[in-house]
Amino acid sequence: MFLGKNMQKSELRKKQTAKLKEFANTKEKKTEDSILLEKLLETELVKNSQTIGITASLPFEVDTSELTARLWDAGKEVYLAKARNDQAHTLDFLHYTYMSKLQKSSFGVEEIADADAAVKNELDLVIVPGLAFALDSHVRLGFGGGYYDRFLAKHKCQTVSLVNTPMQFATSEWPIEKTDMPIQTIVTTDKIY
Repeated sequence: MFLGKNMQKSELRKKQTAKLKEFANTKEKKTEDSILLEKLLETELVKNSQTIGITASLPFEVDTSELTARLWDAGKEVYLAKARNDQAHTLDFLHYTYMSKLQKSSFGVEEIADADAAVKNELDLVIVPGLAFALDSHVRLGFGGGYYDRFLAKHKCQTVSLVNTPMQFATSEWPIEKTDMPIQTIVTTDKIY
């Protein structure tokens, strides 16, 4: 299905969200999530990283709950993304342990509730979420707030994304802006780009 290079990002976001919500109700999603988790954990990226940033996943995204537990088991420090309540649409990563109390943000994403949780934005690795990923250029279509693009422009850390089949595009079918930050490594069920 070719959507046309001029498709507006907002239109594609709606289509991708609907497609991913439909996919979330399939056995394939659970299988793919499991494959992606194992592939990521076997990478040198994870093995060589001590501080790892992650986002608590929405039900239609690749499930990060088991990944978080496995990172803790491996002795990694995990930091959970939290959107700042500011006009600049910025993001911080807060230290996340099994003792951390979580609350849902206005976007529906679980974030750390403790205002005193340690912030660490200079991380070894950040696992970046998204709705669509171009396998050739590594650009992503996010949720539209620009939080991750701003964070990645400011903080030089390694990036990786876990990409289910419906999130994969051979090439970008959406307009790419100069503020869009490409992801360094894309993990799919077939291969690592």
